[in-house]
Amino acid sequence: MAFSAGVKLGDLDDFISAAQDCIVPLIQAAGGGSAKLDSTSDGLRNLEPRTGSTPATVVQEVPLVQRPNLIKSKKSADNPKAEIGQVTLSDCLACSGCVTSAETVLLQAQSVEEFLRTVREAPVTVVTISPEARVSLAAQSGAEPLLTLQRIASALQTLGVTYVLETSAAEAIALLEGKAEFLRRFRQVKSPASKQTAQRLPLLTSHCPGWTCYAEKVVDPVVLPHLSPMRPPQQIQGRLVKTLMLEQHNRRRFHRWWRSRSPLFAAECGWWLRSVASADCGTAYAAAAATAAASVPASSSSSAPVASVPSGVGDEGGTLLGPADVYHVSVQPCFDRKIEAARPQFQLAGEVREVDTVLTTTELLELVLRAHSGAVSEDSLPASASAAEATEAGIAALQAMPPCALSSEVLTDILLRDLRCGRPEGRPLLCGVAGNAESGGFAEFVFREAARELFQKDISGSVNLVVKQNEDMREVVLKDDKQRVLLKFVSAYGFRNIQNVIRKVVKASSEGVGQECGHFIEIMACPGGCVNGGGQALAPKLVPPPPGSTPDVVKAHADVTRDERRRRLDELEATLRSGGGVAVVTPADHPLVLPIYREIQRLAAVHCDASGQAELSSLIGGTAVRSFLGAEWRSLKVGADGKLVVGTSALRW
Repeated sequence: MAFSAGVKLGDLDDFISAAQDCIVPLIQAAGGGSAKLDSTSDGLRNLEPRTGSTPATVVQEVPLVQRPNLIKSKKSADNPKAEIGQVTLSDCLACSGCVTSAETVLLQAQSVEEFLRTVREAPVTVVTISPEARVSLAAQSGAEPLLTLQRIASALQTLGVTYVLETSAAEAIALLEGKAEFLRRFRQVKSPASKQTAQRLPLLTSHCPGWTCYAEKVVDPVVLPHLSPMRPPQQIQGRLVKTLMLEQHNRRRFHRWWRSRSPLFAAECGWWLRSVASADCGTAYAAAAATAAASVPASSSSSAPVASVPSGVGDEGGTLLGPADVYHVSVQPCFDRKIEAARPQFQLAGEVREVDTVLTTTELLELVLRAHSGAVSEDSLPASASAAEATEAGIAALQAMPPCALSSEVLTDILLRDLRCGRPEGRPLLCGVAGNAESGGFAEFVFREAARELFQKDISGSVNLVVKQNEDMREVVLKDDKQRVLLKFVSAYGFRNIQNVIRKVVKASSEGVGQECGHFIEIMACPGGCVNGGGQALAPKLVPPPPGSTPDVVKAHADVTRDERRRRLDELEATLRSGGGVAVVTPADHPLVLPIYREIQRLAAVHCDASGQAELSSLIGGTAVRSFLGAEWRSLKVGADGKLVVGTSALRW
């Protein structure tokens, strides 16, 4: 496929900063003429009608088949003739102007300040900590992953967070559904009866939002059917939080509300007796109740589970909370997860987002610093001199935080059980793969399972992904006794490798299975994978050679930098799957997976056996989970009529 000059000129193997311009000079001005975008001090854009002369800042017009009306305008107070363009994140997602994290410049509800405002008002606040964020902070603070998570939970509890969750169950479900989708497609392609109607191979992973945005906006639309039609793990977690976890919270809330008011538990809870004593009832009865209430302490002993009215349980405790009452925050390693959370398709009924706010690892450190210093208001913490100093201060605050007890209700799982329930002793954090876990382990897990189920070949140890053109382009091949290729899996990280892979996919798209590009491709926008995301608390970079250095010195520095980066990423990946408190448990053996699958089947109102005890193998890849956790990807490069929507020459960085 042909890529635009704008993409070729951009160094897409590096992170795109959030200060790049929005390139939407594609709208009509209020008077019907063409328009220009000009930066203003408030970070928005001025739209001024073009007059006789052409200012230097005017962007060359691009012929369009359709003109998207993406920018809503209002009058500027400073210049009555100008209009201020207001662009929301949903507008950004509908535009094919840019393709990477530059879109985060428009985020207004994905910040630490928004978190601090909302956490004080929300009835329930849930924070999900991704394993990549957890391992990044563990490495920087010199602590084990479990201790790091306990310290994070302690800091967030100080800020008013109700629950802190880890994501291993959602990741296990994503791996199982990825395997089911690949096996289904592979069998269809190989079956003569269904080959004509089979969905396409290679199967491309869809758990990286930077890649999926790029796929929808830039690449040939023929690639979109290759994307896995499942939600990424962040959105699986989000949907489970606002459905299954919310149900469990309502049950717990109602039970405590009832228990605190029931005379059956008067011996351990004085609330009921005191409420009766203050009620307008018979004098003798009230006097007796008052006498009894006086002998009951207002707070419980450590042996009484519910001795006074629990936090959050009042007269309204008998009412049920809805998804809109749950403020769900996800801590992730990259900024593009913010874009993923804002997709309209990732919403529940009533336009309730599954994930309300996404914070990066470095933003979580700011929250930890606020919790440690007591500066919990939006403007009470002075800005640090540099990002490095802010990270250093945040790490120091994290190291000083007391760990949250594992028995605490704050640190829990998606079903609000004790985090240690059903898990290996002393290792409640679970990882689904024994290797190549830096980006979720899809290539590792699906390859191993496909080899076993399709060709009855058991692979022992970690799957050996062989480095090809560069360290971010790797592959593994399964061959038969005659050295014929049975399976070929590829991992392509960074946009340079993505472009090369997509060219091959487009070329082979009409052939069903293209062995040149593989059967399964794990794609990530960030070089090095998720553990190397742009929002991570990474180690300081090496000091570059001084200007005027000889080519040999420059090359030697580049080699040292590459080797150091690889060593650091290998250490993070090892900690992710085998750090302190972490156990490798296959996705099917995760203690929450089967209960969650059964609950999804119930919520999806799909017929199940009378006992409700369906086996896991019959639930994976089924109609219920595909309906409940499915996703659709659509091309923004062409319209429904197949015509170009926005010219690719509009791209500028």
